Amino acid sequence: MGLRIWIEVLMSEIEQQLFRGSPQAIMVTDLDNCIIQTNPAFEKITGYTFAEVAGENLSKLGAGHLNEGFYETVWLTLSNEGSWQGEIWNKHKDGSVYPCWYSIVTLQDQSGNVSGYITQFFDCSALKSSGQSLAQAAQYDELTHLPNWEMFEGLLSARLEKCKANDEQLAVMLVDLDRFKWINDNLGRAVGDSLLQEVARRLGSVVRGEDALARLSSDEFVMMLPCVDGVEAAIKVAQRVVDQLTHGIFVDHREIFISGSVGISVFPQHSGRGKDLVKKADVAMYAAKQGGRNTFRVYSELMERSKGPQILREEDLTKALVSGDIQMGFMPVYSIYSHQVVAVHARPSWTHPELGQIPFQDFSALLQNPESMSQYEFWLDSELSGLDVIWEKFPGLRFVSFRLESQQLQGKENIQRWLSQLNRYQRSGQMMIDVDLKTAMEREGELFDLLTSDALLSVSGFVCHSPSLEHLKEIQPDMIKLDSDLISTMRTDEGRQKIVDSVLNMADKLEIEVLADGVSSAGARGQLMSQGCMLMQGRYFGMPLTLQQLLDHLAVEH
Repeated sequence: MGLRIWIEVLMSEIEQQLFRGSPQAIMVTDLDNCIIQTNPAFEKITGYTFAEVAGENLSKLGAGHLNEGFYETVWLTLSNEGSWQGEIWNKHKDGSVYPCWYSIVTLQDQSGNVSGYITQFFDCSALKSSGQSLAQAAQYDELTHLPNWEMFEGLLSARLEKCKANDEQLAVMLVDLDRFKWINDNLGRAVGDSLLQEVARRLGSVVRGEDALARLSSDEFVMMLPCVDGVEAAIKVAQRVVDQLTHGIFVDHREIFISGSVGISVFPQHSGRGKDLVKKADVAMYAAKQGGRNTFRVYSELMERSKGPQILREEDLTKALVSGDIQMGFMPVYSIYSHQVVAVHARPSWTHPELGQIPFQDFSALLQNPESMSQYEFWLDSELSGLDVIWEKFPGLRFVSFRLESQQLQGKENIQRWLSQLNRYQRSGQMMIDVDLKTAMEREGELFDLLTSDALLSVSGFVCHSPSLEHLKEIQPDMIKLDSDLISTMRTDEGRQKIVDSVLNMADKLEIEVLADGVSSAGARGQLMSQGCMLMQGRYFGMPLTLQQLLDHLAVEH
């Protein structure tokens, strides 16, 4: 019995009334998804009469927002479970697009064989505009409108089965934004959200129609690339991703620079399971971060073996303060004019038994509770109190600088204690406090109190954007420090170079000295010098020294 004849037999008088009177659009399609029956509500919702769509594929109704992988998941679910529900965007006859909530069930003939599909849908624009999201919450990321992990996992699983059947390769890429937390914390969540939306758009411009792109977490995206011609083809896509993210992003008239670290895994070389491919892409992504960020890495087993434990704990930090694993290093600051050491930066570092040397910026986040902060500040005070010997032997040094975090400037008691300590440190010489831009803006009053001790102020933290003239005029720092992350990447990252140029230009207008940290090559030194930066520190000039090594070095030089 033909499908059309069977439908006519199936529909009793009551069923016919329900079919004609339903406020939802109903259509019946054959196994090729061609439309063979619609109800009156179908025309009201879509604008098409039955005569206009009879025999047409249901793709005629789609807005084209979804890729092939999405529909593969739908048909796989229908095959396994007999039904599917979800949100699909339709295009009206007049060209407008609108979201619809679809319910699809398989249609079986008298022998129990699947012979077609019955689909009901309704326009859910009103629900979405009132804030009630249907599929968005279940399958899509609300901010970027990309598929979420749940949906991506289904797409990946379905596509892997097809790749196995057709002997095709497939690549998974994990993209993690570098320093996004800094942007969110310092510039605000609204700026971070706008940036994520633009990143999603740029990543979307890289993928093909058969690819899939999803947002996994705050600053992490994942891509599925079916039918790739091996690792080499995946690498070309990864390079395009990295290139897309290096261009500045304008948010609220402010140009922000960000980069991405990309990890790649490939089926079948690395795994035949979707979750394993994602995990291995994650391992490769972390290797890319360790390799300097703003780059990509392809997974290898060596990455797993060398990864090791990498979790820093607060209790480990407190033990390290007692055991002596945290030590103060002294980084000489050189004047390009005199070719001599003119100042010193005091910088703690942690010699970890498993992770090796850990710089202060990587463990300062552990100083959260009062006990660990108290222990650290006791240690810091004991280290800085021994600086008298430097001033006694080398009174010509301009200053010794050290870093203060925002949490160290909370409360009147802390300010009074630091004020007392600064006065004590400065009996013999000049001290400089180094804070990041956010701290300088948020703790302006506290810093003003501290600077009554005649200590100098240095401001840093321009890794992802340059400061405004107004901010610098308001803060009135004695010095601007260009961070090592910025200096180490400026010659290969156009965005970072723009930040350096902007900061140097503003500093010149305001007649503020600039110190470049992290100078590690003659090329970087020459470039900075040509732009008027005459104070530098970094590996090019030497590694951090112990106090005795510093004294010996100064004795030879002076």
